Amino acid sequence: MVFFYMIGALCVASSVAKAYFDTKKAVKPEFVAKLLASVSFMFCAVYAIYNNPQSVEYGIFILCALIFGTIGDILLCLDGFFPDNESYHKFFNTVGTAIFFIGHVMYMTLLFVYAPISNTPFLLLALPVLPLVMLALILTNKITLPKIKSYLMVVYFAVAGGVIIGAVSFLLNSRGATVGWLVLAASVLFAFSDIFLGLFHYCPSLKISEKVAPYIVMPTYCIAQVLYALSIYYIAY
Repeated sequence: MVFFYMIGALCVASSVAKAYFDTKKAVKPEFVAKLLASVSFMFCAVYAIYNNPQSVEYGIFILCALIFGTIGDILLCLDGFFPDNESYHKFFNTVGTAIFFIGHVMYMTLLFVYAPISNTPFLLLALPVLPLVMLALILTNKITLPKIKSYLMVVYFAVAGGVIIGAVSFLLNSRGATVGWLVLAASVLFAFSDIFLGLFHYCPSLKISEKVAPYIVMPTYCIAQVLYALSIYYIAY
């Protein structure tokens, strides 16, 4: 486990470095730091699967979600290499966000498979909360996105909420086991990172500092991914 914690610490340190280079607009070092952080949390997942052979099915699902998140994130970083090419910028942002979204859907699907929502149907009452918040921001003209993309964000937020609901259901079904708390913490941090990032980019009225936001978004995101990977080690059947 010491080795696992060392790789996890490297991942978080790389995420802080990525945030630092982001604030300095140093595109290449930022990309390298992001890649190192992503490789680190994926390695955490592989190492956890290796140390808990019974977790292979669950672990591979988590690893695939991590891979989709990594690909999406890397694509979102690539637009910085083409600052004067608007078409490239749109391509990397659109495709990167779509692939990142698939990672969210995979997490939600995994949690609903391992903790059927039929066991905790009352949790579905909370599903509309995040999309309704997003809808309220759209209707009050606080979101600076085209209408279609704004409403796609409502769907995005619905899935983010679904991940949290799935995590709560997972915790309840695990009867408070360590793996349940790890998954819940990971899901809340993951959703928080995404929501904060969205508000930072598309809700200028909040006046979130460009010098502060990266230090909140990246570390919370990477800690979430490490916790998902660590949950593989603790999952039991």
